[in-house]
Amino acid sequence: MAMKLELELDPLDYTIHRLPPTTPASIYLPLVDNQAWYSITKTSEEISLVISHAYPSTKENQLVPNDEHKISPGWRCFKVKGPLDFSYVGIMANLSGALADNRISVFVVSTYDTDYILVKEDKAMDAKEVFESIGHSVDVL
Repeated sequence: MAMKLELELDPLDYTIHRLPPTTPASIYLPLVDNQAWYSITKTSEEISLVISHAYPSTKENQLVPNDEHKISPGWRCFKVKGPLDFSYVGIMANLSGALADNRISVFVVSTYDTDYILVKEDKAMDAKEVFESIGHSVDVL
């Protein structure tokens, strides 16, 4: 990819939640109050919620019973500075492929204007180095 991308690494910790698709919005929407950035994706199999604060992974914090609420804390978020045009091809393939080559797992969120790539907190600086090694710039906020 000849395109040089500019990325920003958000200083906040993120938590990814997985809820059953039948969970009423009234259960999880209070978690997004006062969030600067969050993502909610619903499919027929699940609801994925990404929120920008550490959410303790304890039995007492389960939003729904019977271990149907899965919590994965400790993520950091890279934002691709946009807006990105839909004609751009291969942006996420370039970024996620480079991370995969370095054995760094990702969770990706795309919006109309740009893309976000989350990595586990202990891999954030490694991911930054990978992005820079393939010609992209990363600002740490």
